[in-house]
Amino acid sequence: MKIMNVFLVLFVTLCMALPAGAQVHLGVLGGLNLASCDVDPLEGGMEISNLTVFGFGGVLDYDLNEFITLHLEPMYLQKGAKGDWDIFELESKLAYIEIPVMLKYAFGTSEIKPYVIAGPTIGYLLSGKGKVSGGGYSEEEDIKDETKSLDFGIGFGAGVSVAMSNNSIFLEARYALGLTNINDDPDDPDTDVKTKGIQIFAGITFPLGGK
Repeated sequence: MKIMNVFLVLFVTLCMALPAGAQVHLGVLGGLNLASCDVDPLEGGMEISNLTVFGFGGVLDYDLNEFITLHLEPMYLQKGAKGDWDIFELESKLAYIEIPVMLKYAFGTSEIKPYVIAGPTIGYLLSGKGKVSGGGYSEEEDIKDETKSLDFGIGFGAGVSVAMSNNSIFLEARYALGLTNINDDPDDPDTDVKTKGIQIFAGITFPLGGK
């Protein structure tokens, strides 16, 4: 929690340091996360595949100039993966409060603007569930205590926004790569598990104050 407090202090400081005349946009977004994990070492014969989960949250944009925007997306985001091992299917589903802090660079000045985004992300674990099924057997367990609370990563991608009167709708896709080993299982301390995912979101933003 101390790390989260430091992050919040840095966020507030950053907001205070922004130009006084910067245009602020608020909005909402939602979409899918094609989630998976890198596991090292991987149990012999196991195959890891994507788990389709979802995320939703808010958007906070600060226009630093005509082309560059500080783009924040605090959201509820699910992560995880599927694994096939012999006759068994394993599934892990993790829920996070995720805060991507991106820089967005938009191209052109027309109503339709393509853009690229990149920046760090931090996630705070809310819950974790693991499930094993196959051969007439099925069991689900809580794996939150076996998973580290914080997940740091980076994200990068592209999107397009379309102006509609004073508002804008957008569609974006990005690749998120976890940099933290989230495994905290005392019975398996030598395994590294890092999250990753292809995220596709759509949303709408509007200028603060309706201007």
